[in-house]
Amino acid sequence: MPLTQTCTTIIRQAKASDALAIGQIRVAAWQAAYAAFMPADFLAALDPAAHIESLQSKLSAPSRDFYLVMTDQHNQATGFYLLGKPRFETADNSAELWALNVAPSAWRSGLGFELMQDAITKATHFAYQRILLWCISENHAARGLYERCGFKYTGETRSSSTLTGHPLHEVCYELCLS
Repeated sequence: MPLTQTCTTIIRQAKASDALAIGQIRVAAWQAAYAAFMPADFLAALDPAAHIESLQSKLSAPSRDFYLVMTDQHNQATGFYLLGKPRFETADNSAELWALNVAPSAWRSGLGFELMQDAITKATHFAYQRILLWCISENHAARGLYERCGFKYTGETRSSSTLTGHPLHEVCYELCLS
């Protein structure tokens, strides 16, 4: 049963059978959105099936700590978000928005906004006090979406080259829920 349904979009909890579609959306979105921020060889080597068994296992037992939601438009997977326990220590009851990816064919359709609103609703339902997220600092489209949804830049930054071998500079956003 869908969590939310608009005229053409269904927002629903992801299932184990969605794992490959999630990987495909992630790869397509990263290759389109991050070309200016990540090395071309890293983006070209992304594999939609990477870690699929682990993802299928996690999707078979959803929890407050790892909650993945999909969108379908016209029976085609078009986006997802992953909300859960932060991957870093926090002093409070925070959730982290680990990912929000939309297939490039659905960009600028309002789908990212719909997913973000659903994530906020879900985090509130799970009784989190706030949502944190990290974003590539130069990704102005994503930052604009987060700010339209009420997120505030915390002033925290981090840089790492662990993922890509090339430094990525990120900024932190938060939305207080209580």
